[in-house]
Amino acid sequence: MPIKNSDTAGTGSAGPEATGPTILVVDDDPMMRKIVARGLAELKPAQVLEVEDGLAAQEVLGRQAVDVVVTDVLMPHMSGIELMKWAQQHCPGPLWIVLSGLETFDSAVDALQLGAFDYLGKPPHIQQVRVAVRNALDQIELVHERKRLYQQIEHSNQLLAEKVEQLEQVCRMLKEQAAVIQSDLDRAEVIQRALLPQEPPEIDGWCLETLYRSGSSVGGDLYDVILLDQDHIGLVIADAAGHGVAAAMLSVLFKLRLHVTDKAGNLQMPGQVLSDLNQRLHQAITTPGAFITAVYVLLNRNTGHARIASAGHPPCIWASPSGQPKMLAHTGPALGLNPEASYEEREVELAIDDRLLLYTDGVLGSGADAISSDDLARTLCSSIDKAEMPGTLYRAATRNVTSDRDDITIILLERGAGPSHFDDTPPTAEREAANEKQPPQPMTAQAQLRRGVRDNQAFITMAGNVTWVFSHALLDAASALLQKQPQLIIDLGDCDYMDSTCLGTLHEIVMSQPDAVQLQRMSDSIRALFEELCMDAVLSHASPSHEPLPEAMEPLQLVEIDAAGQGARMLSAHETLASLSSENREKFQGVVDSLRADLGSSDDSNAD
Repeated sequence: MPIKNSDTAGTGSAGPEATGPTILVVDDDPMMRKIVARGLAELKPAQVLEVEDGLAAQEVLGRQAVDVVVTDVLMPHMSGIELMKWAQQHCPGPLWIVLSGLETFDSAVDALQLGAFDYLGKPPHIQQVRVAVRNALDQIELVHERKRLYQQIEHSNQLLAEKVEQLEQVCRMLKEQAAVIQSDLDRAEVIQRALLPQEPPEIDGWCLETLYRSGSSVGGDLYDVILLDQDHIGLVIADAAGHGVAAAMLSVLFKLRLHVTDKAGNLQMPGQVLSDLNQRLHQAITTPGAFITAVYVLLNRNTGHARIASAGHPPCIWASPSGQPKMLAHTGPALGLNPEASYEEREVELAIDDRLLLYTDGVLGSGADAISSDDLARTLCSSIDKAEMPGTLYRAATRNVTSDRDDITIILLERGAGPSHFDDTPPTAEREAANEKQPPQPMTAQAQLRRGVRDNQAFITMAGNVTWVFSHALLDAASALLQKQPQLIIDLGDCDYMDSTCLGTLHEIVMSQPDAVQLQRMSDSIRALFEELCMDAVLSHASPSHEPLPEAMEPLQLVEIDAAGQGARMLSAHETLASLSSENREKFQGVVDSLRADLGSSDDSNAD
């Protein structure tokens, strides 16, 4: 059928630049088509197309986009109802306005049920037609606007999801880097402690009590007790400026550059030792503000004569039962600042029961509860036993200290018979000792494991960011529960992240008794971790439903173990992950080799 363009629609000039709607008028009555088409001209459409029946309308709708169709119901060849049914399958985009007389009212109702936007009686009023079409166009605009908003929201959600994924990747990277850094710090702590004297020497007529506590894994304090010959002992205490790794490097440099004898093996006096050491350190230290304070004592153990030189260090305290304590102030500036610095010497004679106290400034502390050198002197002169003295001073220095504290080192020398003791407790062992005096504390809110039992089911819940420090607690709890209950359900609904050690440990738990272990409430992020590491065996134990948790769930306690035990747990977990795929093996082989080497070195050291 031929298509007729409305004379009033401006179709001759409507081209690609036209932006108005396209309207199709379908009616077998030419006069009716003309009336409707002209009436729509005020809406300034891009086109108003006219066809005389449904077949002609099919051709138009099949080859171009139409916004609104105004159609009669009764037409030859194909009715308006048949046209609408066809359009539902082939071009559902336009909105439909139905024209119908009273004799076709039932058909108009059918059209409305098919989704017609509006119904107008015939002959229609032109104003009604305009309003109906304008409403239809407004509806189309609302649909387009809603679609655009949905697209914007979807795009924003996609960007947000990408940002979240990027942040999660950064967090994982930072956690992995933090674990590597902590591992390096633990190794550095072992190396630094190797620089300390291991056992007190046997010195007839003299007793030595020492205490060393670093503020973190590594620190800037250092001390040594050196048997120089049959008559002389050297005592050294040093404190590098700053904290952490930088201070530890300075203390190691101090140890390497310290020479208490000349090239011929002859003893050097304390002033000369510090002077030579100052020049060596000044050449080696190029960082502004880096320096070391130190005291060197050369003691004749037969006569009690001591020569003391101090480089910017807190005053040594000499206490005698027969007199007032004396402060032995420093005799020169800190080491590494002025290459021309010189160091005088103090000379004292230590009689029976005299005490000489050397300490770093961490003992003095800071703040309202800080103790002074006078406080130290009074404590030194008290009746406190020499073996208890360093611990007493340490507790006084750390009382009410909740933030990071400075390194603390104490050397107490007493002239008198009795055993000597060196106390170089690592930070982990110090915490263990504190835990013996306090009830165990639950894990932090950031990451928490709980366990409970109901009927014949045992439960473990994991929440927050669960890292390697919880791996032993998880494994021990799971093993204990599986020995008593036929089924263990591990709930991961509140778990945000697990590191590789925890993932490997979880895999070991599942495969230890695969018929008894079930996982539930696994988040998409945790599932992604399992999929990334080819943990298909673990995923196969994920339940689509979940069991309600027992009302009483008790926190698992974070039990600290020694470095060898933790290293063995990390090694086992990473060996498990490495065995799951070639990609895992490539990813974790370096970690496995490093852990094996560390544990091998530890075993060799223990064997020695």
